[in-house]
Order: sequence, then C-alpha cells, then structure tokens
Amino acid sequence: MSDKSGRTAGTGSGEQGSRGVNRRRFLAGAGVGAATALAGCSGIGGGGGGGPIRIGGVYLLSGLAEALGAASEAAVETAVDVINENGGIDGREVETFIRDHGNNPQGQVRSLVQEENVDALLGMTSSGVTLNTMPTWESLGVPVILTDIGTPFATEHDEETYGDSAAGIDNLFRTNANSSINCYAIAKYAAENFPEGTRVANLGPDYAYGTQTWDYFKAYADGLDAGFEYGASVFPSLGASDMTPQINQVIADEPDVLFTSVWAADVVTFVNQAAEAGLYDVVEDQFATISASPDVFAALGDTVPEGLHWSGWYYHTAFDNDVNDQFVSRYAELYQDSDLVPLPSFTGGSSYAAPFAYKQAIESAGSTNSDDIVAELEGMTLDSPFGEITLDPDSHQANSPTVIGETSYDTGDMDLPYDGATLTNTQTTTLDRETSLDLLEGSGLPPGV
Repeated sequence: MSDKSGRTAGTGSGEQGSRGVNRRRFLAGAGVGAATALAGCSGIGGGGGGGPIRIGGVYLLSGLAEALGAASEAAVETAVDVINENGGIDGREVETFIRDHGNNPQGQVRSLVQEENVDALLGMTSSGVTLNTMPTWESLGVPVILTDIGTPFATEHDEETYGDSAAGIDNLFRTNANSSINCYAIAKYAAENFPEGTRVANLGPDYAYGTQTWDYFKAYADGLDAGFEYGASVFPSLGASDMTPQINQVIADEPDVLFTSVWAADVVTFVNQAAEAGLYDVVEDQFATISASPDVFAALGDTVPEGLHWSGWYYHTAFDNDVNDQFVSRYAELYQDSDLVPLPSFTGGSSYAAPFAYKQAIESAGSTNSDDIVAELEGMTLDSPFGEITLDPDSHQANSPTVIGETSYDTGDMDLPYDGATLTNTQTTTLDRETSLDLLEGSGLPPGV
C-alpha cells in the first residue's frame, strides 16, 4: 500500500514516523541476491509499463550524519510529494525507496536495482563511499544523480589528463555544487577581501573530503594570485569527540584566517570546543565549506560568533524564485512536527532538484529505459530552487552555485523555528570549466565541472 507521496511499504520495510509525515523508509535488512543480469542491458530497473515510477536512494541515516541524511531524504520526499500532487511523472505515481548506507552501501544499491526494480537512483552522503560505489553503478547502468557529494573526481571524465582522479561514468550526474565550485567560491571571496600575506590555517576531517577541499582552496587561491601564506593544517578524525589537540595546534600557529571543512555533527563539536579554547579570539575569520545549515545553527544555539563567512551548497534565503518558495513552504508543512528542523539543510536544493530532473527526463524520453533517461539528462536545463541550472553534457555536473554569507543573530524578517544564528548577506558563485582549468593549471587537480 502507498501513502500520499507514493512511498510504498513492501516486505521488510519499517515505519519511521519520527522523521516525517507518514513516511516509509526501506533500510538495510534484506540480503542482496546474486546478480542475474545488468540493469543497463536487461531492463532490470522499473523499465516501463504503466506502474509507478520507482526511485531509489542511499543516504547516511545513522551515526555522525544521521540528521544530514534525513534532511536530504526529506527534501527528496518533498519533491515527490509535489510531483505526485501534480499528476506524477507522465501520469504515473512516484514511489521512493530510501536506505541507509549501513556497512554495505554497494549491496544496498544492487538490492534497490535488482530486488526493488527502481528506475533511477540518487544519493549519497560520503565522497569516499561514492568513489567506491562507482563500479557498482556503472555495472548496473541505472541513472544516478548525486545530491550530497563533494569530490570533484566523480564528475571528471578526462582520464588521459587526470588518471584515477577522473572517476566520472556515463550514467552518473550531480545536482549539488561540488568541492571544486565550493572552494573556488571561497578562495575568490577570500582573495577579494584579504590582503597578500594573509596567513591561512586549515582544519578538516581526516579523509578524502578534508584533504581535497584544502588542496582545492590553495590551488584556486594561488591561481587567483591571492598571495596567501599557508600555516598549520590539521585533520581530526571524522566524528572525533575531542578536537582540542588540533584546535590548540591552530591557535599556536596564530593564523589570520581559518579554513574548515568539518560538516554535520562535527561542526557542532568543533565550534563548541573552538569557542571554549579561545580560537575565535585569535582568527579574524573562518571560511567553512559546508557548515551553513539551519540544523547546525539550531544545534549550536548562541555559540556561533557573528561575522564568520560560512558557506554551503544551498541556503533557503539565498534564492528568490517560485520553485524555491514552493520547496521551503512545502518542506515546512511536511516536517514542522517531526524531529527535523523544518527548514531545508544545505543539501536541500540539490536533493529537491533531483526527482524533478528525472521527471523531465522520463517525460521527454517517453520511457524509463536507462539509456533514454541518461540521454535526456545530458545537457538538460531545469528550474530548481537555485533558479535555472544545466547539467553539463560532458561532465554531467550541474552549474549549481555555492552560497557564502555571514553568520548573524540579526534575523530581520526571518521567522526561524529555532533559537540561534542564521546566514545573512548571502551571495552565490558558480564556476565553468574554462575558468577552472586556467586557475588550476599546474596543480594536477581535475575541475570536475
């Protein structure tokens, strides 16, 4: 049976009422049977007919990023709610099957395609998991839209130049601004607002996302002739409960500015401990890649200093268009009585856009055949919470922007559903391949756009 959004309760599903309105989540549970065929050549996805359109997703729904994964899922479900209310996709209802990464994300992906027979996939919440899952997606052939992933490698296809760093595959697309776009925007802002000789330190998680963002920030800043000096670079483990050793290393370095790439619950840990240690008395500013999100501000209360320049892939007040207004309004309506902050997270815009991209592709193709959907997604322009965006026909990366703004407790006309800071004086920046190639020359880093 289905709820009003078309989410279907099947064998082994569990009701997860704490995160939404009559929501169904299909978590890890069923074992994944041996593959009998590949979706791209045998029609293992939904594959056509007059039944529902089936969209599967995999997000981190437990542990460090539980709140972030749940917010991404909620944005997807909000889009599906709107789509179904307006006739579905080509007159067919949309069903979603969303699972936790668990300890076997590749198995979850295979199960969604081979057992749930989904027509299309979306996710994830980890760059490392994404890169490890690329061979699975490629073998299955079903179209995939990344909504939450930073690594530029996933949308880089120039293997001759970049080797293993060019991990792009034909059936994968992305709607969020990746780390190349994100770090370019931050470097550009920093270069325009801080003088030559500014000392920049780094603190980020000890895995691919943390190291890549620091590398891209430095490369773009150097390409822009910012003339910055680079100081201490420290990497607490992902999910660390105590970051004070690394914070103290930054303080001892006495930088002018701190660049950070901690995200989700790690932002809360870092800011609380940094404030306690006196870090914000030492640095003039903090440039944060994906810290600006209502759920983070709500968790931090009054701890965030004002005037820091935080960024994210989306912020609900940064975009003035009808699609964004509808998204924010419907999201609040659906999740006001849930455990989620009833404002979309920094992954909200890209997660909301993905089902609409599939709607446009399937209706244009008149088919749920994987190759047909992929062909329609290449070069597609669609209206989204960001405004009009285009999926590049070669890289498959959307030209979605990064948002940068200032942390503030001056909420103006905003009616926040929490006590805490927000992002003001926002500006958006995107990036094209030609500019990226020029600025990254000599760094060995792929543009990913």
